[in-house]
Amino acid sequence: MHRRPLVIASRTMLLMMLIAAVALIGLGIFTLARTDAPEVDGWLRSIFGQVFGVIAIGLGLVLGAPGAVGLWAMAGATKTTADPALSELPRKVLAGLGIGTVIVAAVILVVTGSAVVLLNLALVALVALASLGLAGAVTFSPHRGRAIVSGIALCLVSLGTLRLLAAAFLR
Repeated sequence: MHRRPLVIASRTMLLMMLIAAVALIGLGIFTLARTDAPEVDGWLRSIFGQVFGVIAIGLGLVLGAPGAVGLWAMAGATKTTADPALSELPRKVLAGLGIGTVIVAAVILVVTGSAVVLLNLALVALVALASLGLAGAVTFSPHRGRAIVSGIALCLVSLGTLRLLAAAFLR
């Protein structure tokens, strides 16, 4: 397969994460900026209160960091003269880590996931966006330092994902 479609696919995954992060952060800021107190019996307003705003901002930062790092690393990756900065072994190992994370997450969610299939699919999709997007950034980045930072981010995303899945579904 040619390199350019894979670079574009990886960038698209990272860009989708970054756009979702910006939307969540904006929604969180908007929610926190509303200073009027909810009614006593207004359960809907209490759900979308300050707790929602803080969670939205936190989730936006968690989604946006890998997306921003990966996009930063892939600057210039579509040029015809751009060669991957890392050698073949680290690129293959980190790509395998990204693919393995998605597979493990999918298996855990199929075996022990919630009854709501849509939530399981959404979680696997988020894991795939982060893991495969960063794996693409590591694989195709023409900048050595940026590729290393993307590799570290990929390791952190994989460890965090596996830790979260183990705590939520395997206990």
